[in-house]
Amino acid sequence: MKCDCCGRKKKLFESYVAIKYEDSRINLCAFCNDLAYKIRDDANNNDKELFEKHLEEWINRSKKKSDKFTKWQVEFIKKQKSIFNRMKMAQDKK
Repeated sequence: MKCDCCGRKKKLFESYVAIKYEDSRINLCAFCNDLAYKIRDDANNNDKELFEKHLEEWINRSKKKSDKFTKWQVEFIKKQKSIFNRMKMAQDKK
């Protein structure tokens, strides 16, 4: 098994995360999975600086990504940017 984001091959006793997507699944190593969670948390916390930093790090890391991961990543990033923008608009109204 290998990470659909960075292409890293699974080693003995190393854990990977399987994300159900459409009719298949995407496998992520712990590092790529952590970056996805950080991006989600940054969007929810409306932390633009960390959001951009983690997003750039994740995009740079995903050089050997699979086609299904690319499709999922685009949807995931769009969703997180949408959440980030809604949070920002809510703060601006205050």
